Amino acid sequence: MTVKLIAVSIGLSVLALASPAVSLDLGTLAEQKACTPDAISLCGKHIPFPGRVKACLLSKRESLRPACRSAIAAYEARTAAPRQ
Repeated sequence: MTVKLIAVSIGLSVLALASPAVSLDLGTLAEQKACTPDAISLCGKHIPFPGRVKACLLSKRESLRPACRSAIAAYEARTAAPRQ
């Protein structure tokens, strides 16, 4: 149960920052789930700091599982929409 709670917390942290400006957008649940294993295995030392975890994942994009790479691409496409 504790491991599951930690995994959910990490998932919520993975995509917490959408841009250099502070944002509370955490990504979809599917995006969070897709990146949680990579966040733990590749960027665990940065947990519980969402911005650091995100930066770590982005810096290790080549090493991410395909599901996480796809989730990040979808997230970036969705949040990159021009603001008016």
